[in-house]
Amino acid sequence: MTAPERSPAEHAVHGLLQAQDEGDDFFDTVRRLPNLLTVEAEQVLDRLIAATGAWQRDEADVWAVRLRLERLRRALRDMRVHGVDAVHADMAAAGENPAEAMEAILRRVNLRDKADLGKDPALLAWREGQVLQSLGRTEEAISHFERAAQGLRARDAYGMEGDIELTLWQLKRGDRAAGDLEAAVGHAERAEAAYRKIDDRDALRAALVALVVDTALPALQGDRRSDVYLARLAEIDAGYGEWFRSYLRGAELLWSDPAEAETALRRCMDTVGLLGDGEALQAHWRNECARKLAAVVPGEPVAAPSSVSALDHLLASARSSPDQPDVEVRHLDQALRIVEEERRGYRSEVTQRALSASRAPIYLAAAEATRRAGRDAEALDILERNTSRSLLTRMATHELWADEEISPRSTTPDYKLQAIRYLTEYERHAGNGGSRRQLRTSLARLRESLQRDDEELLARIPSPRPRFEPTTAAAVSGRLVDDDIVLVYAPIGEIYSVTGDGATKVASFDVEAVEKLGAEYRRLATSVEHSTDEATAAVTSACIDPIRAAVAGRRRVMIVPYGALWNVPLAVMDPQPLAADHRVSYVPSLSVLLALLDRAWPERRLAHFVGVADPDGSLPHAAEEVSRSATNFYNPVVHIGANIDMPALLADLTDADLVHLACHGLAFDEFPELPALHLSGSGAERQLWAPDIVRMSLQARLVVLAACHAGLSQALPGNEYLGLPGVFLSAGARTVLGPLWKVDDRSTAVLMDHFYRRLPEAGPAQALFQAQQALRTEPTSSHPYHWAAFQLFGLS
Repeated sequence: MTAPERSPAEHAVHGLLQAQDEGDDFFDTVRRLPNLLTVEAEQVLDRLIAATGAWQRDEADVWAVRLRLERLRRALRDMRVHGVDAVHADMAAAGENPAEAMEAILRRVNLRDKADLGKDPALLAWREGQVLQSLGRTEEAISHFERAAQGLRARDAYGMEGDIELTLWQLKRGDRAAGDLEAAVGHAERAEAAYRKIDDRDALRAALVALVVDTALPALQGDRRSDVYLARLAEIDAGYGEWFRSYLRGAELLWSDPAEAETALRRCMDTVGLLGDGEALQAHWRNECARKLAAVVPGEPVAAPSSVSALDHLLASARSSPDQPDVEVRHLDQALRIVEEERRGYRSEVTQRALSASRAPIYLAAAEATRRAGRDAEALDILERNTSRSLLTRMATHELWADEEISPRSTTPDYKLQAIRYLTEYERHAGNGGSRRQLRTSLARLRESLQRDDEELLARIPSPRPRFEPTTAAAVSGRLVDDDIVLVYAPIGEIYSVTGDGATKVASFDVEAVEKLGAEYRRLATSVEHSTDEATAAVTSACIDPIRAAVAGRRRVMIVPYGALWNVPLAVMDPQPLAADHRVSYVPSLSVLLALLDRAWPERRLAHFVGVADPDGSLPHAAEEVSRSATNFYNPVVHIGANIDMPALLADLTDADLVHLACHGLAFDEFPELPALHLSGSGAERQLWAPDIVRMSLQARLVVLAACHAGLSQALPGNEYLGLPGVFLSAGARTVLGPLWKVDDRSTAVLMDHFYRRLPEAGPAQALFQAQQALRTEPTSSHPYHWAAFQLFGLS
């Protein structure tokens, strides 16, 4: 048997390692082997690093090899983002080379016996954290660093503890969104406490600078902690205290009093010598002042950035080049490469959602600039990279759990029980302060417990791990048939179409106006006391009429909504509903759509139906709804009432072709990744949480969520889609039918009766439209509240 042929990336990595052994210049080798600057080459190094990690940790030679590979991977990643020449110049300015840097890392351990590295738990956790950080696996690195800091604190190793806490501050502040700013500040506070115990004034000053600046940011400035830290900074270094007092004043007045802010910031630029003789430090803070001035002073030059402020510098440079579109696009393209590399290190949907919000201005600016340059398909691809990224992460998590059993050591059931208990208290006491805090705490602990389960799973699975990366319009176009069309309502105010012929711009829309129209329609549609006629006409005019020509002759229409449009049933807008002539469904993004198009579902002669109804007795029509629906199938399985056997139900769900869930749905604004369905009468497992669904392997061609709020969909800042339909799609379902708002129990039962009677002949999309039309012709259910809520998600 012949050995498999090496890929170009494998050849390049082999050539690099050979050149290193022969003493060839590192940068000349990279220029000679361009395949080193590909993601595939990084994955080759990942596999080599993982292989070395399987060897004995206390063997010094093994650590040396691993450190060498880590350093090479980091340098190549930096070159892929910033360019070979830029990284070469940075290393030359720093007076270091990769080999010397690896030796410096070894010296930093400061151990008498290198074998201790594989024996001491705290140092091993710290070292593993560095490995994971170098691999870009930031969240896993954070977990190891936190364990290392705790162990070092327990044995009074305050200097190294403080260093690790500052590393954690930088990771959580710099790589995560502002939602974790409070957590980052907590690490800086612990670093300050550690350095104070050993009277390390230089390190203490660095920690206080971090605290002064971060606690003055709008998200945290309410309690004026910054003043306290500023006073402490002035105590140990009067020059620092004076300079940062002026800097914070300039930042605070930037928008309320630009003239006074300019005076304060220019004074800071002139007196940056108060921060000592370090040229790099002075350059960084001088540039921070210039960057702020550039926001209010046209033409203000921005100096070359430090690594910390690279993104801010690129954005400022792009904004200062409106008359040079090529320069603007180049700066924004560089910023996007940095952001995408940043995102590759995170596997948590919580973090991806936060990054989508915090980095949205970069994606929007880049898409706008590309659109102005006349490259519509490229603009759409840029926006796709910041659409529903958390759902792609959830799909990758599903792949990891597909063939695994949940760890028996998991504490998740205990936290589920706590969450349900405190939710009951919260509802009983009408959400007062105490019950609200208890519920938040229990949900936070549940989320942490679920993340620990994921971390244990990751530890058992070698690299490379499954990932779902953002796709392109061209890739989706290649999977569509002739009568398919995808419509994307983009956040830059453009409607794009994707067909088998490619991607084009169809029309423009007013983003702000449509957001208001969507919210107003939903307000009116959810109350039978109000007419929706005027709102329907306005939504139709703004969102439906502009795309009628594009969808003409197309059978299947898949829509990627934006913002408030997730709460609007665009398929049934009068006077000419799209659903009358087209099979209409919503999809969270082009990338999710491509994953669905690439899946295969089992074909059975007889569909296996599984229904669940009325687990708590509060939905009297639900039991009848499910029982009547089941009569349309051969040998159905139905679970009704308070004594549902949860393990048996879960087993049935994984084997179902069609799932019908008639129950209550739960959603929590502060924990949007933890929606749940109430599927059983009592006990810790009476709720089926979203992470539980992700850990299942579904093969259902259709999931019907006849549950209050179960289909409720929304897009958070950064165009991140949320909702249980997306959860079921990520777990393997092909199509999901769910409500956009709280639905009437009786009306739902009638609609489902019509739906199932038409389903065998018409298919889901037409069966739904015909059922909706049947309800709207009845005087008692003619208002959209009764019939318009249900929407198809996924493939129609």
